Amino acid sequence: MTRDGVTGQHEGILDVARFDPAYVVQLLRLAGMAYDPAQLCSAGGVSENANRRVPFERRIDFVARLVLPEGPLIVPVEAHRRNKQNPAKLIERVRPRWAADFGVLYEMHRCPVILLVISDCDEVAAEARKPIDLGPGSTVRPVSVGPSQVRPITDPDDPAADAGSVMLSALLHGSGPNREAVLTTLNDFLSRIKEEEASRRLYAVLKALQGEPAKILETIMAKTPYKYHSVWADSLRDEGREEGELVEAREAVLDILAARSLEPTAEQRELVKTCTDHDRLRSWRRTAIVAASSDEVFG
Repeated sequence: MTRDGVTGQHEGILDVARFDPAYVVQLLRLAGMAYDPAQLCSAGGVSENANRRVPFERRIDFVARLVLPEGPLIVPVEAHRRNKQNPAKLIERVRPRWAADFGVLYEMHRCPVILLVISDCDEVAAEARKPIDLGPGSTVRPVSVGPSQVRPITDPDDPAADAGSVMLSALLHGSGPNREAVLTTLNDFLSRIKEEEASRRLYAVLKALQGEPAKILETIMAKTPYKYHSVWADSLRDEGREEGELVEAREAVLDILAARSLEPTAEQRELVKTCTDHDRLRSWRRTAIVAASSDEVFG
């Protein structure tokens, strides 16, 4: 489920790495780092928390741990879209956090760290790869991938086509001049892999694409009824059912408070409306039945 306040476009870009941490090696190669995928010994994800003696939670989009012949490598992956913002100002705001996360991860894992930024905007990617100068002799050098580093894949039989590359091509070029060919290739290629994985990748791309590109992909799908489409449709129904259950649980909490004249504050009401934790909603509902005030419910 998408985290509160995080867009589908942001999550779709990260899902390229989340679905297959080994693909981070390919992303590093696109960013100009000379790693050989054939030498990868293992790959996986590690905690996205970068907490260490600080009074607030440090959160990283995704953290991959790669094992190469020379040893482990930690790769924090950040997704940044332009969203009509000035690229220089957008990246300038996050540079201090990147530097801090870099240091925390190095302390936690005691191995090399490479900060990788993925963006659907070349200007943002160019800003992101500028060194972060911490002072004499102390520099953090992020690497980045933008549309210019990713070749549009317009043929499912392209030797470079794999699940990660085809998905990334759709995410970064699905709104470009080759979008129909790129999205058709995505649809056709996904029919060749496991249905569950194909469904997850399709879902991520459709959430990331907006407006006309999403409609184009849906039209392409309607013309080619691949079996994995039904798995994707089932996942949509499951998500819709879960969201419906959450809505009912939220309304139950607020209804009980209203029936007992325990008026919640605006902050408490917003807390209920945005809660995605069934257990927490259930706890609030039980407490609301016997509590003397709304503050007692939310404690």
